[in-house]
Amino acid sequence: MVRIVAMLTIAMAWIAGLAVALMMFHVVADVVGKYFFSAPIPSTAEIVANYYMIATVFLSLAYIEAKNSAISVELIYEMVGPRFQAFMVKLGQVVTLIFYAGLGWFSWDMAKRAFDVNETVDGIWRVVIWPAKFMLPLGLGIACLVLLIRIFSRDDVKLADDGPDALID
Repeated sequence: MVRIVAMLTIAMAWIAGLAVALMMFHVVADVVGKYFFSAPIPSTAEIVANYYMIATVFLSLAYIEAKNSAISVELIYEMVGPRFQAFMVKLGQVVTLIFYAGLGWFSWDMAKRAFDVNETVDGIWRVVIWPAKFMLPLGLGIACLVLLIRIFSRDDVKLADDGPDALID
C-alpha cells in the first residue's frame, strides 16, 4: 500500500511539474503571438487559471506532504522537549488531514455538479472546465492517504525521495 501511494505521489508531482512547463510555454507563445504577430492564443487566461494552476497546486500536495516540505512555523516547537515535539507533529498532521478531507469532500461535490452541467467558461473560445474540477479531490485524496500513512506508521517510512528513480529497486 505504501509503495502504491508513493508511486502515485511521485506520478502526480511529475504531472504538476509538467503543468508548470506547459503553462510557461503556453503563456510565452501567447505573448509572442500577441506582440509579434497580433494573434494571441485564444482563451489562454482561462486555460491557465482552470487547468495549469489547479494541476500545479493540487496535484503536488501529496508530494509536499510525503517530503514533509510544507511551510511550518517553529515558534514554540524549538522550546519544548522531543516528546511534545512529536505530539505537535502528529497533531499538525491530524489537523491537516481533517482540513484536506473536508476540502476534498466539498470539492468532490463541486466536481460532480460541474460534470452534470458540463461546466464551461467563456473566453474568446468556450473552454470546458469540469475535468479540471476533479483534480482537487484527486490531489487532496492522495494527500490524505499520505497523511494517514505518516500518522499511523513509523517515522522511517519513505513516501518520497529526491527523484522519480528513488522507489525503483
